[in-house]
Amino acid sequence: MIDQLSNRPLILIIDDSSLNLKILDVILRKHNFEVIIAHHGDAGLEAAVKYNPDLILLDVIMPGGWDGYETCQRLKRIPSLEQVPVLFLSALDDTENKVRAFLTGGVDYVSKPFQEDELLARVRTHLELAHLRKNLEREVLYKTQKIQSLLEVLHLSYDRAQQASVMKSEFLHKISHEFRTPMNVILGMTDTLIEDTNLDDEQIHCAKAVRKAGKQLMGILTDMLNFSQQSKGDPRQVISEFRIDELIRNVLQGDLTERAEVKQLNIIIDVAPALNKTVRGNHDYLFETVTKLVDNAVKFTRQGSVIIKVMPLEQIEGEQRDLWIHLEIIDTGIGIMLEKQQHVFDPFTQADSSTTRIHEGMGMGLALAKLFVENMGGRIGLESVLGEGSNFWFDVPLESANHTP
Repeated sequence: MIDQLSNRPLILIIDDSSLNLKILDVILRKHNFEVIIAHHGDAGLEAAVKYNPDLILLDVIMPGGWDGYETCQRLKRIPSLEQVPVLFLSALDDTENKVRAFLTGGVDYVSKPFQEDELLARVRTHLELAHLRKNLEREVLYKTQKIQSLLEVLHLSYDRAQQASVMKSEFLHKISHEFRTPMNVILGMTDTLIEDTNLDDEQIHCAKAVRKAGKQLMGILTDMLNFSQQSKGDPRQVISEFRIDELIRNVLQGDLTERAEVKQLNIIIDVAPALNKTVRGNHDYLFETVTKLVDNAVKFTRQGSVIIKVMPLEQIEGEQRDLWIHLEIIDTGIGIMLEKQQHVFDPFTQADSSTTRIHEGMGMGLALAKLFVENMGGRIGLESVLGEGSNFWFDVPLESANHTP
C-alpha cells in the first residue's frame, strides 16, 4: 500500500527482473524513498497514471511486451506524466542505445550492474531538477497571472480614462456652444446701447466695461470650443490659398494692436523675401496659432518689442509638400522659469499659477497653439530666459500655390 500522505519522493521501478526490482527497492527504501514496482511496461504505465510518481526507473530490455523505449514513449504521451523524469536502466552501454534513450524522452542512463552511490546521485539530482522545474513553472504561472491581472486593471483604467476624456471634451464642447448664443445677444445688445442710444458718460463707461468683459468671456468660450475639437485630433483640415505677410497683418488688427500701443510696444514683422508669395495650407489653424502666440507675447511684455519672424526651412526628405516654414515670436517680456517651461503647453496651466498673479486667463492659449500646430503636422517649442524674454517657435508644412504633390 502506498502512503499518499507521505512527503517522501515516490519512485516507480519498471523492470522484468525480480532480482533487479528487489535490489533497487532495498536501496531506495533505505534512503527514505517511497517505491512502486511493475514487472512490465503496461503495468508500469497503469501504475504511473494511478500514482503519478516523482521519478521513473525504466529497464530497456523487457521481453514479451513493450520494451523500455516504447514504454517511455507511451508515458510521455500522457500530459500528467510528460514532465516526470525517466532514468533508463540497462546493461547495454553502447552510444546508440544511450542516444535512443534520450530521443524517446529519457533524462539519464544508469548502467547495470548498479553502483549504489552513482544510482542515488543520479536519482537525487533529477528529483531536485524536477522540483526546481515545478517551482519555476508555478512561479512563472503566478507571475503570468499577476501580470495578466495588472494588464486587465490597466486596460480598464485606460478605458475609463478614455471615457472620462471624451466626456470632458464633449462637456467643454456643449457648454461653450450653448453659452455662445446668449453671449452673442449680450454683446449685440451692448453695442446697440453704446452706439444707438443716448447714454451719459457714466452709462457709456459701464456699458463699455460690460462689452469688454463679454468679449473676454466670449474668447474663453471660443477657446473651450476649439480645445474640445482640437484635442480629439479634428481631421477637418480646410486648405486654402493665402499670403503669410497678409495673415500676420490681419492678426495684428484690432485688440492686439491696441494693447501693444497702450504698453508702447514695438511690433516688428520680418518675413523672409522667399515667402512673399501665395501658399497653400490651413489658413485658420495658422491664423489662430499666430494669434495665440502674439497675444501671449503682448500679455507678458511690459516694455520693449515683439518680433514676428518667418523664414523657410530646407526641404525635408520624403516630405511631399515642398515648403516648411519656421515662425518665431520673440519678446522682451518677463520670461519663464526653466522648471516651468516643460509645462507651458499643458492645458489650464500658467507659469504663474498663484492667486496673486497679475495676468488673467485660463491657461488655454498655448495649449491650443500646440494642438493647432500638431494637427497641421508640425512641431512647436520655446526658448526663454527669466527676466529677459521668450522665443516661441513652430514649424509647419505648407505648399507653394503652384506646387503639385
